Amino acid sequence: MKGTFSVVLVEPKYDGNIGSVARAMRNFGFRDLALVKPPEIGSEGRRNSMHARELMEDARVYGSFDEMKEDFDFLVGTTAKVAGDGNTLRTPVFPEELSVALDSKGRVGLLFGREDYGLLNEEIRECDMLVTIPANPEYPTMNLAMSVAVILYELSKQANKRRSSQKKFKELSGKEKEILLRFFDELVDEIYDRDYENQLSKKTFRQLVGRAFISGRESKTLTGLFRKSGERIRGER
Repeated sequence: MKGTFSVVLVEPKYDGNIGSVARAMRNFGFRDLALVKPPEIGSEGRRNSMHARELMEDARVYGSFDEMKEDFDFLVGTTAKVAGDGNTLRTPVFPEELSVALDSKGRVGLLFGREDYGLLNEEIRECDMLVTIPANPEYPTMNLAMSVAVILYELSKQANKRRSSQKKFKELSGKEKEILLRFFDELVDEIYDRDYENQLSKKTFRQLVGRAFISGRESKTLTGLFRKSGERIRGER
């Protein structure tokens, strides 16, 4: 996923900010940096980049916005200015809605504008999506590196959620379920003498197992717990 995304800084003014952005990218595992008409990288940029200096020094440099956009299939612009529904140009989505960009098969450029006035309207018109960070409306503008870090964090979070949901645990088999319920029933029989409490506990646990769709591994853990609990109760009598 991270290999298809590039952080694009459009006419950044300060080399120190470029270094800080490179460091934020390294924090979240993003490695492709592109610069449109950047300043010369000096000591501040190298100092701020820390262990991401190579990433900064390997950045692709473009002489213009138009030259840069030809290298990307999908452009995501960023803005601190939010307009009403009537102004579609400045009607962005929030970072969590960037999940749609994860489905892109092409190269995605995450565009961050100038430190003082961001992306120009004509540049925003070239973007396929516009995103804003929901900051304090009394002071919505974040510094460049912080903005990059928030967006990359959200992309990483969304990607990790997808990977986690795609992990397939071994499902509980009928035999494993039978063993789990048997040991639970034996434990309940040791604890409750009254038939009502006994049957209610067994019924409740069966419903819980049915709703939870637990895995075979989880079943083995619970089975071991119930078995050892029953053995300890019987041993103490």
